[in-house]
Amino acid sequence: MKARTVILLIAALLAPGALAKQAQPSPEDEPLYAGMRLLQAQTAEDKRAFVSAQLQLDEAQAAKFWPIFEAHQQGLAELNRRRLDNVLAYARAWNDDSLDDATAARLAEQALSIEEDETSLLKHTYRKLKGVIPATRAVRYLQLANTFRAVVRYEQAVNVPLLP
Repeated sequence: MKARTVILLIAALLAPGALAKQAQPSPEDEPLYAGMRLLQAQTAEDKRAFVSAQLQLDEAQAAKFWPIFEAHQQGLAELNRRRLDNVLAYARAWNDDSLDDATAARLAEQALSIEEDETSLLKHTYRKLKGVIPATRAVRYLQLANTFRAVVRYEQAVNVPLLP
């Protein structure tokens, strides 16, 4: 249970709204989702403020940057929802001792698809950014986005049990 909680909280920190489209959680998971929704609301402004401080955009640049940033966050929210669904499916199968080869293969394919889609989103965002802000700032945003991704990956790596 602790691994799922940590993964959900880290994803909430990095992708406000990640569970907005989530199907109704099970009664067992509802407290996690409620806490996550609260954390998302509390951290959305902090993430935006952190990015703003790191990029130091002038007013004209900021007017063009923030809509692209928001679109990127919406894309991340959907990807993180899919990622959470995938991790929770893995956790349920693991906990139920029902993680067979077919389930493992299906979950692995889903996880790889999410990674590919996230890379595509990052490329799309970068292409848009370099057209509206200096390339150095667009690259800096990529660095920040990759740092955020690394935190999520680390939490997954240390909290999701390896298959025997």
